[in-house]
Amino acid sequence: MGKSRILAGPCLFLLGLFFLPGGTTTPPPKPQYLVLVPYVVPTETSRKICVQLSHLNESVTLSITLEYGLQNRSLLSEVVSKKDLFQCTDFQLPKWERSFNTHIALFTVEVTGETLRYLDRKRVYIDNQESLIFVQTDKPIYKPGQKVLFRCVSLNKEFIPVNEKVPLIYIEDPKRNRLFQWKDVELKGGLVQLEFPLSSEPALGSYKVVVLKDDERNIHHPFTVDEYVLPKFEVTVKSTPIITILDKEMEVTACGKYTYGKPVPGKVSIRVCRRYSYFRSSCYGEESKAICEEFSGEADVHGCFSHVLDLKIFQLKRNGFQMEIRADGVITEEGTEVKLTGSGTTQITSTISKVVFENVDNYYKPGLPFSGEVRHFIQTVY
Repeated sequence: MGKSRILAGPCLFLLGLFFLPGGTTTPPPKPQYLVLVPYVVPTETSRKICVQLSHLNESVTLSITLEYGLQNRSLLSEVVSKKDLFQCTDFQLPKWERSFNTHIALFTVEVTGETLRYLDRKRVYIDNQESLIFVQTDKPIYKPGQKVLFRCVSLNKEFIPVNEKVPLIYIEDPKRNRLFQWKDVELKGGLVQLEFPLSSEPALGSYKVVVLKDDERNIHHPFTVDEYVLPKFEVTVKSTPIITILDKEMEVTACGKYTYGKPVPGKVSIRVCRRYSYFRSSCYGEESKAICEEFSGEADVHGCFSHVLDLKIFQLKRNGFQMEIRADGVITEEGTEVKLTGSGTTQITSTISKVVFENVDNYYKPGLPFSGEVRHFIQTVY
């Protein structure tokens, strides 16, 4: 008992010292600064550089300068009397030119006061913002005397419209003659719409809208001028949608009908092919690309011609072929010799039949009966 009384005093004294408040004061925080700028900066696009100043103990002057290409300009210069500051300023870099010699821009941030002086240089990589120009006509084919309407759209890599000036836009005919031209065209909002008339007797064939973007690249957009007429009839080719590798025959029918519903008289030609999965050789022409069979005949009173194919020639069980047969039909109208085409496709399957479980129980428990229905499908039955 005596020893415990002697130890009690020193233990309480040490605890008292631990909880006493410190006699020293915390030193004030030192001034700090932070510069924020993108590592990669696209040209002709607005970006920001930001500076954060903290725990300032005096008035300072904040300045930001930019060195890029042949220019050295001030972005910001102001006196800061606040203790803390977060300041951003916008900048935009012009398009990069070969005379700049480097793809690097240099930002210099300087903070100066009576006792403070911070200097920081930030190097950023310049991403020359190339625009993409698309040309679109209001239709692909024009008749003589019609007006051609077209537009040019300029977008950046992010598909945002870009304002730019194009040195030259012109129209070229099939003989490479320049018919119309526009110089120094402004694409305001990334868009310009232009038009020109075709003469009553123009050269027929393929024309071009040519946009001269710079000395190295031109953008071409073709369109056709032709004495075209709308088709008077259409051709449909019908065949079995799916056959199996065990099928022996298949019927193919090609029919022609006028737009008002009556059958087309004339000659019908049908070409049926099964192509190789890959070309065997280019030395033997079409024979190296597919196995084909052709037949023809006169259209009947319904405007149709049918033929039953012997599928043995197409080697349905053999590998190395596409698993489809394509039929192309051509009808030559009697009296006018106008020809129109149509096509149809038959898929080949190696599935002869299949079994499907229907209306089965959702759960199976050992020892209890499991009920359901089994349905058997023959692939050739539709």
